[in-house]
Amino acid sequence: MTEDKNVQHELEDFEVETLFEDRVHERLAFTFKVDGDEFKGHFHNDEIMWLNPHPKQMIGEEKAEDIESTIYSLMRHYGITKDIQDLEIKPVFEDTAHMRQQFSLIVQGEEYKGFVHNGEIQWFHPQPQQKLEDDLVQVLESEIHEKVTQHEQDRNAGQKN
Repeated sequence: MTEDKNVQHELEDFEVETLFEDRVHERLAFTFKVDGDEFKGHFHNDEIMWLNPHPKQMIGEEKAEDIESTIYSLMRHYGITKDIQDLEIKPVFEDTAHMRQQFSLIVQGEEYKGFVHNGEIQWFHPQPQQKLEDDLVQVLESEIHEKVTQHEQDRNAGQKN
């Protein structure tokens, strides 16, 4: 168990997106970094399909197996994020030096809130790390970053019109 925790800390910038949504070839694409090297793959029918480079080539077979185990865990939890309820994002402190995005969401019946400022998530109490597994929190944060980015793009597009 300790080894798996170490691997999770080595995985950085884990992101997931849906490809070919609502089509017969729908799948999840994921990216992450280990020691600064970026890896990409697809997850389909509970299988990992690596895009080049394969982690085994760069970090060895044993570490690659640990990473695959973590990826499977993250993908299971990603399914939970599809059930995030009431994810709301709104700007606060607009037109000031303290402007940031505030978010709120419900996961597994528990409400969580926080700010996104300068790309960093700052959780209010209760902190999801106290109640949810680390890899689920990582996937939630990825989802929040994605929604904040989309919200900002939509807002900027509205200002241009």
